[in-house]
Amino acid sequence: MKIISGSSNLELAKGIAQSLSLDLVPVEISHFANGEKRVWIQEPIKGQNIIIVQSFNHPTDENIMEFLLLVDALERGGARHINAVIPWMGYSLQDKIFREGEPIAAKVVADLVSKAYIKRAFLLDLHNSSTPGFFSIPVQHLSALENFATYVHQHFDLKESVVASPDFGGLKRSKVFSEKLGVELIKIDKYRDLHSGEIIEMGVNGDVQGKVVILFDDLINSGSTVVNASEILKQNGARQVHFLATHGIFADGGLERIQNSQVDSVVVTNSIAHQQHPDKLKIVDVADLFAEALSTWA
Repeated sequence: MKIISGSSNLELAKGIAQSLSLDLVPVEISHFANGEKRVWIQEPIKGQNIIIVQSFNHPTDENIMEFLLLVDALERGGARHINAVIPWMGYSLQDKIFREGEPIAAKVVADLVSKAYIKRAFLLDLHNSSTPGFFSIPVQHLSALENFATYVHQHFDLKESVVASPDFGGLKRSKVFSEKLGVELIKIDKYRDLHSGEIIEMGVNGDVQGKVVILFDDLINSGSTVVNASEILKQNGARQVHFLATHGIFADGGLERIQNSQVDSVVVTNSIAHQQHPDKLKIVDVADLFAEALSTWA
């Protein structure tokens, strides 16, 4: 078995390779003068089982196209079997039609992956657990819940802690996490303007006085929920607020927004690589999680 990586998440690919005692196949990724991508796999892969690692984060379209080019190169090079590790699946939030004339973008991406000589895909904490059904190939949907539970046990006193859901949509996810830790679940009520989508009001349903509040969700997008939730929790007497989420997208200046907020820390996995690491940002490594799942198919 060999492993190759696109350019979006090279460090995670290196971690997976190390966990599986594999070397990364050298790949040259460049651009033509007209902006088109050019990929070159610099080692024979004929007859090999291949793991390809690529997150579909910003620049999303470019990273998806790079992934498809690499898969085509692997197929033409004679790869026997390709497993795709997609730690963050771009477009996965667009899993429904809200207005007539819109696509289901998550299914479009799933179709691209399914038709690209991929035998199996490994995904992590999708926003909608039914999204794997969009693929026409087997999908292994992994969860980082155990990784976060380990982090909490190592860094917080559970006797002083409660888990909170940042909104109604994440209530089931937070309930599972609170039960895993054996701590109380607090609800945060969040109301948005139906036209602008902006949060206009938040309220806390439960006692957080003097508590360490652990917010748990699948992703952080712009960080506005982090900022607003930490403010309302601190106003209600929370001693500390920590936000845990699998995917840190941090769109539209999200990292700076979080660094300047009242949240004490934000903990995300390395499903998306980040060049900036402000003081409040902590990273949980999921390389071993993927490696364990992949080892079954070695």
